[in-house]
Amino acid sequence: MARLLRWGLGLLLIAALLVGAILFLPFRSWLPGGTVGDVPSAQVVNGTAFNRLFPKPEPGEQLVFTQEKRGFSQARLRQGDQIKALLSISDMLTAPEAREKFRAAPERLQGWPLVEQGSQASALLVADRFQVKVIGQGEGLDAGSRHDLLGAFDLRGLAALEPAATAKERLAPASAPALEPVLAPSA
Repeated sequence: MARLLRWGLGLLLIAALLVGAILFLPFRSWLPGGTVGDVPSAQVVNGTAFNRLFPKPEPGEQLVFTQEKRGFSQARLRQGDQIKALLSISDMLTAPEAREKFRAAPERLQGWPLVEQGSQASALLVADRFQVKVIGQGEGLDAGSRHDLLGAFDLRGLAALEPAATAKERLAPASAPALEPVLAPSA
């Protein structure tokens, strides 16, 4: 009887999960957020493209990349044994609602909207698509130091950055003439 009861409960649980999934599937678009997995690969900038845009470390500092994936790259700025700041670039294509915090930004840096996120973080929205963020670590950084670090990113290069598929489309010829096969003379 115990085995039969376990099987019955297991089947009941599976049925409940299937019914729940079927009922909630039409409401999926109502759920908050989005992920980079929801956007086709050709539209999201790969994290490796961001790495060259990070600031060059000053003497005595070291930039250590800690995470890189589709639409995101992150590095730690180290000075000696201590982590000075956490730096990141993210493609906001996957989270358009996250861009709203920049709409009423009171400050600008190199023409891009700048917001403070608490006492240790500053973020910049470049080309209405890429968020560049500096988070002070340990003793932290004051707002001016964080802004200097944000300005040290290659923001012009970031604004011009396109997904790989878009760049390939621009480089491909619009219409290549069809080549006719060349036949060798018969002997």
